Amino acid sequence: MKKVLALTVSVLGILIAATAYGAEANKPLAQDYGITNYSIAYFENDKITYENYGYGIDENSVFELASNGKVVSAYIALKLVDEGKISLEDQIAPFLDANLLTDDKRLSEIILKQLLCHTAGFSTSFELNVDKKIYSNPGDEFCYSGVGYIYLQNVIENVSGMTIEQAAKYYVFEPLGMSNSTFEYAKTVTPYMSLSSVVLYTFTVFIITLIILFLIAFVVGRITKFKWYSLKSGLFVCFVMAGIINTLFLLFVFVSKVVIIFELYFLLIGLSLLITRKNNRLFYSCIPVLTIIILVLGFTIPISMPVTNDLVSKEPNCAYTLKSTSKDMAIFCRELMQQYNSGQGTIKDMFSAAVNIDPMNSWGLGIAIELESNGETYWHSGINPGFQSLFVLYPLQDKYVVILTNSDNGLTFSKDIAKTFFDINGYWDIKR
Repeated sequence: MKKVLALTVSVLGILIAATAYGAEANKPLAQDYGITNYSIAYFENDKITYENYGYGIDENSVFELASNGKVVSAYIALKLVDEGKISLEDQIAPFLDANLLTDDKRLSEIILKQLLCHTAGFSTSFELNVDKKIYSNPGDEFCYSGVGYIYLQNVIENVSGMTIEQAAKYYVFEPLGMSNSTFEYAKTVTPYMSLSSVVLYTFTVFIITLIILFLIAFVVGRITKFKWYSLKSGLFVCFVMAGIINTLFLLFVFVSKVVIIFELYFLLIGLSLLITRKNNRLFYSCIPVLTIIILVLGFTIPISMPVTNDLVSKEPNCAYTLKSTSKDMAIFCRELMQQYNSGQGTIKDMFSAAVNIDPMNSWGLGIAIELESNGETYWHSGINPGFQSLFVLYPLQDKYVVILTNSDNGLTFSKDIAKTFFDINGYWDIKR
C-alpha cells in the first residue's frame, strides 16, 4: 500500500511539474528579455491553449494592445460597408467633423479604402495632436498612419451614430463574446518599461522646457533690469514652471505611467535647491549634476521597472487605447480566420493586398500581410509604453497565435514565439 501511495505521489509530482513547465514553457526566453508577465494563446488542431507567466496572470488578464485596435476598427468599418451605410470608394470628407476638415483640396479625394490600408497620405504621428497635414497624394504610397485611423474612427462614429466604444461593443465585443475588451479606461496588469524608456519619456519635455524658460527669464531679466530679478530666483521659478508643464504633459497628453517617477525626481531636486540655496556653487549645480547622473544611469543600466497604469484616462481612440486579453483576442482571431475561409462579405477583402509595400510585405484592408516561403501570414502588432503585443494568423497551417506582454521588449519576444510556433522565419515588421 505504501509503495502504491508513493508511486501515486511520484506520478502526480511528475504531472504537476510537466504542467508547470508547459504553463511557462517560454519562461527562460522571457527572462532573457526581462519580461515579467505574458499571456499567449495558441490555436492549432481546432483547439486553443494558453500559456501564462507571472504572478496572477491568466488568459483573462487585461493588457494594453495599442495599435491592434486598428484591426478591430477596420473590422467595424467593413461591417458598415456590408450594411450598405458606406462603401469602400466613398469619399470620407462628408462624414468628418468640422474640426478634422482642412483647406487642402486633397482631403476631398481620400476614400475609405485608403484609410484602411494606410495610403491616405497622413502622418505616422498622433501623440501630441492630430497632424491634419496631408504629406502625399491620396493613393500614391503606403505610410503607416495613426492619424489616418483617427480619421477612420470619426467616419465610423458619424456613419454608425455610435461612439467607437459603442460600435465596438455592437459589432465586435458582444457578438463574439469578448467580455474583457474595451477602448475605454480599464485596469490592466502593471506595465514594465526599460529604464532608458522611463528616462526618455520622463525628462525630455521637462529639460527642453526648463532650458527655454530659463533663457527667456535670463534675457528678459537682463533687458528690463527688473529690481526683484536674480539669476537664482529666476532658475527656481523656471524649475517650478517646467515641472508643472511636464506634469500636465505626462498626465493629459503623453504617458501618465511615468508621472510618479518624475514627481519623485522633482521633489528630490526641489529639496536640493532649498537646502543649497545659500551656497551658490552647489545651488547652480544641483539640477544639471543630478539630472546628468540620472540620465547616464538610465541609459546604461539594462533593467526594466514597474510603472503606474494611466492615472488620467484617455479618450477612447481606435489607434492606441484598446485593452483586451489573450482569450478575447483569440476569439477575435478565430473570427478573422473564419472570415478568411468563408469568403463572404466585405471582410474577406481584409486579406487581399490593397497596397504593396515591398516584395515581402503588403497591406490589406486593416491588416498586414507577409509573404512566407509557403503561403502568407496576416498580422498586426501593438506598442504602447510598457506594453507590446503581436498576433499572427497562418491560414495555410490553420494556426494562429496571440502574444501579450507588459514589456518594452515584448515585440522581439513575441516574434521569437511566433517563429517557433509556425516553424518559419517570419519578420512581422514594416517601416514606419
